[in-house]
Amino acid sequence: MKKKMAVLLTGMLMGVLGFFGSAAEVQAEEVPAANIAAAAVEVIPHTAFLTMKADVDVHIMPGTSWAVLGKLEKGQPAIAFGKTDNGWTQIYYIGQIGYIPGDASEDYTIPGPSTWEKVSIDGDIKINALGDSITYGDKLSNTLFAYPHQLGAKCGAVKVNNYGWNGSCVGGIHPDKLLDRYPLMDRDANLILVFGGTNDYGGYRENGTSIGKIGDISPDCFYGSLNLMMCGLKQMYPDSEIVFLTPLKRVGYMRRNQSGYCLNQYVTAIQEMGNFYGIRVLDLFNEPELDFSSKQALYLVDGLHPNEMGQALISAHIYRKLFE
Repeated sequence: MKKKMAVLLTGMLMGVLGFFGSAAEVQAEEVPAANIAAAAVEVIPHTAFLTMKADVDVHIMPGTSWAVLGKLEKGQPAIAFGKTDNGWTQIYYIGQIGYIPGDASEDYTIPGPSTWEKVSIDGDIKINALGDSITYGDKLSNTLFAYPHQLGAKCGAVKVNNYGWNGSCVGGIHPDKLLDRYPLMDRDANLILVFGGTNDYGGYRENGTSIGKIGDISPDCFYGSLNLMMCGLKQMYPDSEIVFLTPLKRVGYMRRNQSGYCLNQYVTAIQEMGNFYGIRVLDLFNEPELDFSSKQALYLVDGLHPNEMGQALISAHIYRKLFE
């Protein structure tokens, strides 16, 4: 049975994410009027994973007369939420809801296994580093010692944008999530590094983000947040190198959080979703030289945050994996 939705289209921030998977009505006055284009649309809810058959414009509402949000190129992915009564597909598009013609896509095909060689970046290297306090460089005497800046110096990057934010989770109910912040990153970058999951685990006696499962699209769980963010990054950076980094081992990493999950389960989720989207994942968790949990006095400030030596090891490892 068709369900009538009042579809609210917002700007780049992710307030619209609470709408996903729901037929609830969203009131237009909840966001600034300048960001609103609302209309009642008949939508048959149905989740599907899609690939574009050709280049296609993404519209703010179903119909070519509506404004264009952006473009998807042939081969780029999208997550569909349903079909409209006039034959358009409602999709997730870089943190927003958009619409494409119903015949513009086909069923998604998971990329085959790949042997990752060194990255190939044309022109000057421009880095976007999205993450939490480790990316930001918390506890360091100078945040320029954080791994993104050290990596940028090693590879000769002309620009390093550090989007690290203390306490950031990938998803869940937490504020300042990576899922909320990635659409605001510089579109000109050609090497995108995403380093999260540590705060989703949280640690012993902390609730942590619910894990969920492959196929979830809810921003309230870890798999769902990864699903949306990886899809959005593939849409946002069709010609850039996207790399996800797994969490590092930390003091007490084998203990379960209050939600019942261990840190390695968040690592596995990142690896599985990276395989699903064909995104390179560097496994820092299982790298012996980066097991700072057994060398706390040398490399950690407080059992979690790397000191300058620890950050240098992280940047050196990433450089070897990507450029040598």
